[in-house]
Amino acid sequence: MVKADFLINPLFLSQNCIPGRYKRAHIINESLVLKPVWAILKQFLSEKIKSRVYFHSDIADLLEFFPRSVLPAEYGGDLTDIDANEWLRRANMEHGTNSIGGQPNFY
Repeated sequence: MVKADFLINPLFLSQNCIPGRYKRAHIINESLVLKPVWAILKQFLSEKIKSRVYFHSDIADLLEFFPRSVLPAEYGGDLTDIDANEWLRRANMEHGTNSIGGQPNFY
């Protein structure tokens, strides 16, 4: 059994104690488990925080908030996937040539 403090304390801390500002939270393709959990958690959140959480189940809804140029292709955007192996290979090559002083400073 889950105690209420287990849910309430992190919510209180995130709203009142963390020196950050939540502008928006966008949840994409939420799971079936998240829906009932959100129904419980939002009862403990302020109206201000609740109004900043958005759930997107389709791409058209997501595109109302973000332009295609900043979204990956899997979410209907124009960004291509990054080849992680190629990126790691290039990063290792740069590290080999600039290992002691780091990358050259151009400023």
